[in-house]
Amino acid sequence: MNLIKEMTENQLLQDNFAENVKEYLTLEEQISKLNQALRERRKKLKELSNCIMRSMEDNDIHHINIRNGVLVYNSKESFKSLTKKTLENGLTIYFNNDTDRAKDASNVVLDNREKVTKNTLKLKRF
Repeated sequence: MNLIKEMTENQLLQDNFAENVKEYLTLEEQISKLNQALRERRKKLKELSNCIMRSMEDNDIHHINIRNGVLVYNSKESFKSLTKKTLENGLTIYFNNDTDRAKDASNVVLDNREKVTKNTLKLKRF
């Protein structure tokens, strides 16, 4: 009787394992398709966002009232990231190969970073 019970449990475990693997593969495929659809929608959203921001900027519009909120256009200026190459170039320019003024040079490099304007479009819901 014990042998029959063990065989039945083993069969149930194998059946359950096979079903788990099938469900896993199905979910994995569904997630892959959803991620692809999400990428496509994000790409389209970015294109539309750029188009709307360009129009808002050209027409000096900072916000648009919509049915359930406000579409806000914002422009923000920030610095580019400081890389090793940028730092080395700045130090070379500042020191003319004189390494005694490292503290002053770091300030010059930080102050002469290129500024980048970042534009955003944000939906505020009520």
